[in-house]
Amino acid sequence: MSTLADLELTTSRGAITRRNGERVNTIEGYIQAGVLPQTVLNEFQSRLESYDLPAGYRIDFGGESAERDRSVALLISNISVVVVLMILVVVMSFNSFRLSSIIFMVAGLAGGLGLLSVWLFGYPFGFTVIIAMLGIMGLAINAAIVILAELRLDKDASEGDIDASVDAVMSCTRHITSTTITTVGGFMPLIIAGGGFWPPFAVAIAGGTVLTTLLSFYFVPVMYRLMVKKRKPQIVAST
Repeated sequence: MSTLADLELTTSRGAITRRNGERVNTIEGYIQAGVLPQTVLNEFQSRLESYDLPAGYRIDFGGESAERDRSVALLISNISVVVVLMILVVVMSFNSFRLSSIIFMVAGLAGGLGLLSVWLFGYPFGFTVIIAMLGIMGLAINAAIVILAELRLDKDASEGDIDASVDAVMSCTRHITSTTITTVGGFMPLIIAGGGFWPPFAVAIAGGTVLTTLLSFYFVPVMYRLMVKKRKPQIVAST
């Protein structure tokens, strides 16, 4: 080598890694098989809460967390169109903003009950759960729509009669229950299969559908009767 070149050890500056024009140090980690990324991220973030960063420094998380944030942002940017279309369809179907508001309240409760199901089964909140929330809001309101349609078809129930409302709800209970059972049965293989991707999604939809259906049997008739009483004309007797 000495005949070709003079060897000498010198110091040199290494490459400065940048991301979006800012200096960055990247730390990569790999999780064990069978462990959900969100669970590891939550544990890691809880341990970092007691760590004070120097001025001008911050910690950003990539990997599954960054992909989820990008997907959620893209989803939210397009969801407004879907919401507007859903509102138009429901309002045009019932030709009433009051009855449509009952459907939208059930949709909101369905999302909350779906999250409750995920929490009860011990799964973390992830991107698949967000997708399931959107799906369950459209799926779980079917029971409310059927119940409202049945109440409107019955003359006495449409006027707020309690006994007639009970009979109207009971007449459609079998159809709603059978639909709910088939829906839950379709998601059971995904729940039993295990893993970190499909079970939270399936639990959110199946659990939310069951809980929302049970709630609709009581919530929808009560709200319908309250709204019927509000719009019922007052007759003043004259002497």
